[in-house]
Amino acid sequence: MTERAPLPRTGDDMDLPAGKTCGDCAHCRRCTLMFGHIPADESCDWSPSRFTPKRTEAPQP
Repeated sequence: MTERAPLPRTGDDMDLPAGKTCGDCAHCRRCTLMFGHIPADESCDWSPSRFTPKRTEAPQP
């Protein structure tokens, strides 16, 4: 498989939030395995974008 350049933001409803990439999305693993995305993509194939930030666990006291 050849590497490709990341999908850039295009100014529409498929853009990920500023400063975010597919690698920051909870759906990254599925999209990279099934749909050919790479973690550096800045645009989503779902319209409108279904970007969901990855959950971060709060530190345990």
